[in-house]
Amino acid sequence: MQVIVVDDEPIILRGETALVQKVLPRASVNSFSSPKEAMQFARSNRVDIALLDIRMNGGSGVELARSLKWIQPEVNIIFCTAFDNYYADALQMHASGYLLKPLQEDRLLEELEELRHPIAAEEDRLFARAFGDFEVFYNDKPLLFRYQKTKELFAYLIDRRGAMVTSEALITVLWGGETDRSNFFKQVRKDLNDTLAEIGYEDILLRRRGSLGLLTDRIDCDYYDWLKGLPSGLNAYHGEYMRQYDWAESTWVNLEGKSNLWE
Repeated sequence: MQVIVVDDEPIILRGETALVQKVLPRASVNSFSSPKEAMQFARSNRVDIALLDIRMNGGSGVELARSLKWIQPEVNIIFCTAFDNYYADALQMHASGYLLKPLQEDRLLEELEELRHPIAAEEDRLFARAFGDFEVFYNDKPLLFRYQKTKELFAYLIDRRGAMVTSEALITVLWGGETDRSNFFKQVRKDLNDTLAEIGYEDILLRRRGSLGLLTDRIDCDYYDWLKGLPSGLNAYHGEYMRQYDWAESTWVNLEGKSNLWE
């Protein structure tokens, strides 16, 4: 799913973009500070949803909406504005929604549930959210593991980006060097395999004698998108990375050190 957010106020634009990325974790969310930039993007990229401010320097959000619908008739337009006197214009052009600022999560979700033009379902994909608290989603619902350590094991394998990790190293990471954890580790590893097998993703795990890894091209992840410089990753990062795990701090330090490369 491709989403654009257009607003000429930088602080508002950042906040709205972050909120959209939060409620649509698998979407590619692209932000623009002017109608001209948004149109340049739309001429060469599909846009499923457009959240538009109405009064902007450099152009009107209503005019931008008309231009977008001219080149992409099935785009869902949601106006996000501090003014309620443009509602008639929104109705006339068959907009999908009309939200007043400041944008509220519950109201945004309501509009997204009632889009005028349904968005074709995408192929089922596993999505890992690494920014903020780590979470794994399948079909936009959290994937439930039997043990909390299973979730942490999966998080560490994602952090390693496909590198094979020995069982001894994984036990050290998960239990901080505690001894006699090999039997519990076997249960955790089995839980990970069984949970992934239930959704048809058991082949994502790479197994070598005494080591475990991950096929990274079989999973969507905001961290991986960030590394590629994709908007969906850049817009999702707000200074936090797998914050419930102490071992993730070293990756967070690298993220902070490289963040200025994408600015």
